[in-house]
Amino acid sequence: MPHDPVTLTVADSDVATYHDGSDLAAELSPRPYLHPVRTPAGVAVTETYPADHRHHYGVSAAVADVDGVTFWGGKSFVLGQGYTMLPNQGRQDGPVPTVMAGPDGTVLQQQLSWTGPDGEELVVEDREIRLARVEREVPANLLLWRSDLRAAHRDLTFGSPATRGRTGAGYGGLFWRVGPEAPTTVRVATADGVVSGEENALGAVGPWLTLTQVRDDGPVTLLLAQPRQDGEHPLPWFVRVGGYVGAGPAVAWGEQPVPFARGTTRRLQLAAALVDTDLDPAAAEVLYRDLEQLAS
Repeated sequence: MPHDPVTLTVADSDVATYHDGSDLAAELSPRPYLHPVRTPAGVAVTETYPADHRHHYGVSAAVADVDGVTFWGGKSFVLGQGYTMLPNQGRQDGPVPTVMAGPDGTVLQQQLSWTGPDGEELVVEDREIRLARVEREVPANLLLWRSDLRAAHRDLTFGSPATRGRTGAGYGGLFWRVGPEAPTTVRVATADGVVSGEENALGAVGPWLTLTQVRDDGPVTLLLAQPRQDGEHPLPWFVRVGGYVGAGPAVAWGEQPVPFARGTTRRLQLAAALVDTDLDPAAAEVLYRDLEQLAS
């Protein structure tokens, strides 16, 4: 059901705007998304419809392949042909979300239907987005996006270009397109320590990563995190800082599709902290604990 954009506030400040995505062209896999998402100083760290990837939309649930249907948008990778436009774009639709604002933050909730190009419902999603603020020497806006996906009607699989033969392109899941363009440094916390640079960060497994951009008015940092979930390990990070800037946990990173059995639920979760400064690893760890508290 189409609805007007919803502005989400924290501490009397506009932090993010939630769009229903119903006006997106079919080949972009219409879906709700957040844009802009702002730091405490009001700096936007999201981008939509960029020239390099028209199907990137702020923060969204953009799974590249659900049983052959793309909810990522744009072209699909076909082994031996490369990226090819196929008639396989899905869409996400739902009723007007409910928004609850209180002294500790704001919560948006919505149930969505993921359908294929033929109208078949593949996935039912219960979505929750939480926003909060932590006030320290350097304040931070906190965000948690949680998508509980249920294979409502039949067995499915999660896939990606990697499962179709393009090694290293296992993107898809909850994805954050960062913008506008600026010099960017990426760091990922792994079991062996913090690594930096896209070559080391791509596919790395760890609880958090930071993307620090040098803007005209100074540095801003986006900390993306995967709060601990019972019995599950963090997903590999898909991340780009060359060509464009974006990142998210990769739900189908490896060579084989990921089974998604009928009646089961798969949780996708991504947390973020936005600050108007660079972050060293020690400060990132402190904010990661704040995000774990937000997710608890």
